[in-house]
Amino acid sequence: MINFLLPFCAFTSAISARAMDPLVSSLAQDFGVSLTAAAVAITLYALPYSFGQPILGPLGDHYGKIRILKTCLWVQCASLVIVALAPSFNVLLAGRFIGGVASGGLMPMALAIVADKVAPAQRQTAIARNVTGSLSGLILAASAAGLLAVWFNWRAIFGIATAISLTAAVLSAIYLKETVVATRHIRFSDALDSYREIVTKRRAWICFSAVAFEGIALFGMFPFIAPVLQMRGQGGPAEAGFMITACGIGSLVFTLIVRYLLRIATRYQLMIAGGILAMMGPLGLGLAVPLPWLAIFFATSGFGYMMVHNSIHAEVAELTTTARTSAFALHSCAFFTGQAIGPLVFAFGMAAITASGMLYVFAAILMLIGPTISVLLRRAYATGSGALVH
Repeated sequence: MINFLLPFCAFTSAISARAMDPLVSSLAQDFGVSLTAAAVAITLYALPYSFGQPILGPLGDHYGKIRILKTCLWVQCASLVIVALAPSFNVLLAGRFIGGVASGGLMPMALAIVADKVAPAQRQTAIARNVTGSLSGLILAASAAGLLAVWFNWRAIFGIATAISLTAAVLSAIYLKETVVATRHIRFSDALDSYREIVTKRRAWICFSAVAFEGIALFGMFPFIAPVLQMRGQGGPAEAGFMITACGIGSLVFTLIVRYLLRIATRYQLMIAGGILAMMGPLGLGLAVPLPWLAIFFATSGFGYMMVHNSIHAEVAELTTTARTSAFALHSCAFFTGQAIGPLVFAFGMAAITASGMLYVFAAILMLIGPTISVLLRRAYATGSGALVH
């Protein structure tokens, strides 16, 4: 049952996070705020998701990953109810903030549980399998959110997300059993010891910096796909949802074939190729590629992004054997910090160099991430442990 529930928990977290992406225009119209203000609903979810991770990570290592995961699921349910029933934009932002903190505990806990249970040789494939839950949530959230925003309204989307999250919380309460028994309360020094073990390694800084830039350049663009398409007369929220769905499908395809790719290519070769492919989505949108072809561009981008991101997951799992939840928490913290500031970077950059200009900048960033870190990681390994002191 755990092989189903862990991806399902990641699925609910992705729905909570990504359902808002195609809805920026709808929120702006419904609450009478600007697009830039509406994009704060993305940022105010991603920031607590990000900064809550360094707190939740050590809690999971000390009190038990499953115990913290189940608590986060129930709080996530409550946050989705607040968003769905929000009478004002400020209440919606409060719900998103709470949801960000809670959802932030789900993916790192799930990945750490997988890393603990699987041998290193099979770890990258096992992690990819677990990530399919998150990607499936992204696909469903993006496609359904775009369509339901047209057919009904954005509140219906979060009503459905609440029901899905509640299902995961109930099933986890029944079937997931915590075996860790904490003999004392966690001390601040315990968390510091865990993080000290991680951040003294050069490999950690390479991985965390890379995912931060991924968050900025790929996910920071998502909330503006609908406005860009609307300005060009190519569509709106529904079409933007299809583009995000295509990106998720591309990533999902990678997770299904990664075991075969690893037979013919090394982890670092996947990073290099992935960086080149990842730039195709923002590049295609910047070039105003027609919609049928643009979906292919975004699918290619999603495939390439996951080639890099999944390889980074495998690197993070190898940073430590005693504080894996903390390692994945720092990883997710960096990733969602990038996602949090990405929409703001795009919004302000768009005013300076146009939307197309920002899309080209983001495409260049995505192209450079994979090849750059493949070189840096190999150099870190060549020095021995990859610690900063070498």
